Amino acid sequence: MRALDRKLLREIWHLKGQAISIALVVASGIMSVVTMRGSYESLVNAQQQYYSETRFAEIWAPLVRAPLNLLTKIEAIPGVDQADSRVTFLATLDLDDSGIPAQGRFVSLPEAGRPILNDLVVRRGRYIVPGAPDEVIISENFAVAREFEPGDTIRVIINGRARDLDVVGIAISAEHSYAVPPGSLYPEDDRYGILWASREILGPAFNMDGAFNEAFVTLTPDANENAVIETLDEILRPYGGLGAYPRRSQASHQILQAELDSNRVTGAVIPIVFLGVAVFLLYLVLGRLISTQRGEIAVLKAFGYSDREVGAHFLMFAVVAVLAGGAIGTIGGVYLGDSYIALYDQYFDLPSLRYQLTPSLLVFAFLACVIGAIGGAMAAVRRAILLPPAEAMRPQAPDRFKPGFLERMGLGRLLGPNGRMILRNIERKPVQGFFSSLGVAMSVAIHIRVFHVRQHQFHDGPAVPLDTTGGSDPDIPGDHARQDSS
Repeated sequence: MRALDRKLLREIWHLKGQAISIALVVASGIMSVVTMRGSYESLVNAQQQYYSETRFAEIWAPLVRAPLNLLTKIEAIPGVDQADSRVTFLATLDLDDSGIPAQGRFVSLPEAGRPILNDLVVRRGRYIVPGAPDEVIISENFAVAREFEPGDTIRVIINGRARDLDVVGIAISAEHSYAVPPGSLYPEDDRYGILWASREILGPAFNMDGAFNEAFVTLTPDANENAVIETLDEILRPYGGLGAYPRRSQASHQILQAELDSNRVTGAVIPIVFLGVAVFLLYLVLGRLISTQRGEIAVLKAFGYSDREVGAHFLMFAVVAVLAGGAIGTIGGVYLGDSYIALYDQYFDLPSLRYQLTPSLLVFAFLACVIGAIGGAMAAVRRAILLPPAEAMRPQAPDRFKPGFLERMGLGRLLGPNGRMILRNIERKPVQGFFSSLGVAMSVAIHIRVFHVRQHQFHDGPAVPLDTTGGSDPDIPGDHARQDSS
């Protein structure tokens, strides 16, 4: 082992407290990157895969009533790739075990085959079979809350008439990954569920035999979304069109996308804060180490060590701390990432959702922390590189100080010796004092904000945009309350 390497080991051991502090700060930064960014990428991948497998629509068009042959005209709109229609209404569920009324949103399925768009994923049981008039598939969250299983019977009230339906399957849908009842802000799985049944059942029951009250389409890559929406509104206006709206205004997608955007921003801001703290700590520790080793630096240079070797020696202190923090942060980030994804799994039905740590993310996290730490260390190491041997042999000249403004005002006489030392340090280093106070303030603010948001999510679920509350205004995209009440 070289002499400089032995010296480095001794210094790391001597300054183990500072090295551990820097390593833990770096670990927190890498942990936040691995957790937040890894969770974001996992959520986006699961969302895109889910949308692709279920052929999630890109534009919805609710209306009052239109004949089925109108779908041909919708398919001919320039920019439309595929189009489909269905019957959907709210109905009362007679569960006989609660004083609170329960509601179910009925969604029609083709009598034979699967839907062209907005397909569902059957988790348990089976799909409906042709010619079975009383079969129904229910949403998974509602089934879990009410302890329904395939083979059970559920009683519904359709147009004032009670009807018993056989539960043959339990499913999830990208369209209802976050199912919120009309007039509510958060899911109420024990009193609101999605029920899929054959169009042959729902059509006659709601006076929709040979008709539909909702259409949806997907677009070609070169389509003009606004033009397609305008054309759809024009076609459906004679049939009581309530206004077509794009995917970004669809309730479940909007809520999920808002969570993804929040996750992306948080995953970018928090690592920057920790990285800034790590850079600041490295600058302080190495600056003090170099200032106390002026004699050693002079001897090393006098014995023939180059500026590059001396600079690399002190820089290795930062590299060792960063590598140790990186190892801790990666392991902790993967563990926290699994737990973080599990929180989303409680609220969003994404069948392929699981935490995935990609090599590119790991490399990015390490490079960001290493480059940042080396950048902070270089400011202090530069002093050792530029220090001539003859000058380094002399003790550092003491700084000149004079009483500050507050001390001249007489505030120093009111304080003890320790208080005067603190006051003088603040006055002599106002910029450092300001940024130290700002850092403490920001760290407290981050802790309070994260605690508030997570407490809100644990108790109430993810935040819901204000325009998806299910009010009675038919002009709000995705709002079917007026249609449901009719």
